[in-house]
Amino acid sequence: MSTEPNLPDRLPPLGDRRRTIAFTSGKGGVGKSSIALNTGLMLAQRGRRVVLLDGDLGLASLNVLLGQSPRYDLRDVIAGEKRLHDIMLRGPYDIRIIPAGSGVAELANLGEEDREELLNQLREVEEEADYLLIDTGAGISDTVLNLVISSDEAVVITRPEPTALADAYALIKVIVLHQPSFPFHVLVNMVRDREQALSVYRSLSQILLKFLGYQPGYAGYVLNDPCVAQAVIQQVPFCMTWPRAAATRCLEVLANTLLGAGVETAPETVGFWERVAGWGRNQG
Repeated sequence: MSTEPNLPDRLPPLGDRRRTIAFTSGKGGVGKSSIALNTGLMLAQRGRRVVLLDGDLGLASLNVLLGQSPRYDLRDVIAGEKRLHDIMLRGPYDIRIIPAGSGVAELANLGEEDREELLNQLREVEEEADYLLIDTGAGISDTVLNLVISSDEAVVITRPEPTALADAYALIKVIVLHQPSFPFHVLVNMVRDREQALSVYRSLSQILLKFLGYQPGYAGYVLNDPCVAQAVIQQVPFCMTWPRAAATRCLEVLANTLLGAGVETAPETVGFWERVAGWGRNQG
């Protein structure tokens, strides 16, 4: 149960099976990729097998944050020139990153034989992971919506400014109108203190309740911490370089929640990649 007053439960324990969690945002510049990467590293540090999909097609931020330059991406796999394991990057604690490029958008356009071959490779990677974390692009493009709604749940990153909140609302609205019970959890980044984070969350939650009858979960907050910007400049994860920093301690709350006590969960009937690949067809 949440320890915050008058708030819904935080992210529920995720159980023993693999979970697919999208990290997304209504606009850029809110620190989404940094939070996704550092959360993944904290999970991996605690012995979990973590795969990160860099689905930010325009910026490919994850490899930049780690100081790596991928030679290939998912498009090369789709073209049959590389195997999926050939393009994956490896980071600290054996975390693995799939550079997507524009490959996600091309999945739905594959012929049946090529599509099944690629899905077999993607399933192999997915089955090797305890957590598949998706760093989506910002905004509400078809590819972002595809990645979010194909995930089990999503952490929406916002910050305490009106434009970020408006864009977070727009993103949640589009998904909720399509799938009213989709589990969103709001994480407020770059706040001065806990009270500001709660105020931001409550403001967004009240608007969603008023106009959509929907209340998102609360994923916590990350304090405005100069070590985060410094980590981006140095291309190192802040959770490793500054393990005692305020931002690191804040994200530890989220990581520990994701590692909560196991609960019974229903087996997956359709995997993440099958849902992604079927998006275009379902929209047609």
